[in-house]
Amino acid sequence: VVSLKNNIIPPMIIKESPQDHIVDPVDPIIVECEATGNPTPVFTWTRNGVYLNVARDPQVSMRWRSGTLEIFFWGRPDDYEGVYQCTATNEFGSALSSYISLRVSKARTWLKEYLEPVSVVVGLPLILPCNPPVGPPKPDTYWLNSTMVPIRQDRRVSKAENGDLYFSSIVAEDAFTNYVCVARFPFTNTIQQKPPLILQVLTGLCLRNYFLFSRMAAHTAPKFLKPKGTTSTTIAMLGEELILECFAAGVPTPSIKWTKDWEEMSMTEKKLENFNKTLRIKNVSMDDGGDYICSASNRMGSLDHVITVRVKSVPFWVEKPESLVLSRDDSGSIVCRADGIPRPQIQWLVNGEPISDAPKSPGRQVSGDTLMFRAVVPDSAAVFQCNASNQYGYIMANAFLAVMDMKPRLLGPRDELIKTTEGNDTHLDCPYFGSPKPDLRW
Repeated sequence: VVSLKNNIIPPMIIKESPQDHIVDPVDPIIVECEATGNPTPVFTWTRNGVYLNVARDPQVSMRWRSGTLEIFFWGRPDDYEGVYQCTATNEFGSALSSYISLRVSKARTWLKEYLEPVSVVVGLPLILPCNPPVGPPKPDTYWLNSTMVPIRQDRRVSKAENGDLYFSSIVAEDAFTNYVCVARFPFTNTIQQKPPLILQVLTGLCLRNYFLFSRMAAHTAPKFLKPKGTTSTTIAMLGEELILECFAAGVPTPSIKWTKDWEEMSMTEKKLENFNKTLRIKNVSMDDGGDYICSASNRMGSLDHVITVRVKSVPFWVEKPESLVLSRDDSGSIVCRADGIPRPQIQWLVNGEPISDAPKSPGRQVSGDTLMFRAVVPDSAAVFQCNASNQYGYIMANAFLAVMDMKPRLLGPRDELIKTTEGNDTHLDCPYFGSPKPDLRW
């Protein structure tokens, strides 16, 4: 803790809600913002860039000596969705929270509809779309029959991450049940289901040229269902999870194999799931960029699909700005270094205002990621924000400049009597303090 003139301590945000804040509509909405400072900071909020007048909304209150909002909605919680930002202000300056995107968890239902039976020829591939209601958050999906028994999945039949059910080839037994896609929303633990879908499988007995057809159905070379074609590109975010999928049609059911850059792939931090159709990388690193080759093969042939993975990154700190305490007439700097892919842009703010728009301060100069101060005076003090952003996100940190301006003080006892022996060395100590540093004379 820095003790400044008149015991004024600048505000600093110490706790805030996550930038992507999804809340349960059953409970009161809590948007956190806590800050330290002396005098105790005064808190204000904006929503979607507009001042939020808490006093005029009976459904919103702010905790005592805190900036944390409590929203007790009695109507539509959706009305309170938006991008929030908290500002903590005292005599020294203003500190800002990050932008907080508040979203209310939703368990929307499927539209009422009648699903026409789906007819498909035996041996051909099929995709049954799920299209679950949009959250947030994204629901978990399952396929059941109308008696709530899970659909058996294997190399031939399996579910993709988006909920769609893939058949690499249809067999007559697929018509023995109906198909229901179910979505479960984790926040509310609510389950919604789509109307049952009936599958009609057309066999050779239903067709002309039956013997020609049966030969065609018995043997077909692999063909990619997802992703389509032979090449595709995807973006992976550094430190996040990456899921690559590869679904292929064919009779017999194709085998799926993965390689990276046409060589055997290290499985460190990687996992094959869903009968090798899904490659999951839990914590993406820079080394995970490159070409991933999904090879589908059966006795009729083989086919390759190349997925080019490009690794990108939200900004991250290389040197996070730290608060600076200087004496009058001293010089110093606050450094804000961040990296990311692509490299982020650095923006400086002072008390929440872009530094280019703020009143000029003698001796203050911005040089890229460094804020420099020369010959500071008490009026140079302020709270600064550094924002590093690229197209994938941003990070922001507060740091203050404090200028010590205190009259010289003797810290030791006055009129102290020191006894010594003739001929011995004697040490006389005179502890003192002041800002700027005083000249000492005996």
